[in-house]
Amino acid sequence: MPQFVLAFPLNVACDEPFKVTDHVSIDKDSANVIIPGCGVQFSVVRQAAAAGLSGLFAENDTVTPEESAAIDAHKSLLFLLGEVKSIDDVTQVDSAILKILAAGALGVYMQQSGTAWTAERFREVLGDMEFPMDTWINFVEGDNVVYTLGMAAFSLPDLCLAKSVENAESALLLAADAIYGDGIPAKSGSEVDIGEGEVYVLRAEAKNPFPKDSPEYNKQGILRLVRK
Repeated sequence: MPQFVLAFPLNVACDEPFKVTDHVSIDKDSANVIIPGCGVQFSVVRQAAAAGLSGLFAENDTVTPEESAAIDAHKSLLFLLGEVKSIDDVTQVDSAILKILAAGALGVYMQQSGTAWTAERFREVLGDMEFPMDTWINFVEGDNVVYTLGMAAFSLPDLCLAKSVENAESALLLAADAIYGDGIPAKSGSEVDIGEGEVYVLRAEAKNPFPKDSPEYNKQGILRLVRK
């Protein structure tokens, strides 16, 4: 089963081709596609437009009235399914997303984490791709705890950190990047240095806050960051 699902609202109907580049077009019957510059092959699904889609984007980030109107006026959805096995794969998929947005997609919804970005915000958050995972990770809050959501796409446990920690979400993103990008073992006892003297020890959470039938459930478990 693919580890990630990306959904793009398009301004073309399901039965119309979506031209990604001069030489790559996704037709209604396309089963898969390779985007130039990306070594990850995507499975393709084309679907009809969905009502009220802008609300999904507004839940994740600020959406202007113009962006909201454009998203709600989309004519179809393009789904790309695939698997990443390294931080290089993530960077390449990010590049592919940028190409699809440049070709006219109005935004991207990342089903594995529930993050939804308009085209402009995706470009802003991704920036120079120094942290290619940032757009892939979402956050949910529990009692005095902040959890990541989306690490299952990398076959990794999700992470959590006390809300009382200053800039907890940024610390979680840096830790996620260190674990996946630098190959730090995702297991209890591993140390994660996120810079500026902040070192955390990973501790396995005994209980997953999400039920197994919940979309937030990660079968890899959850690791808590504890300041060393």
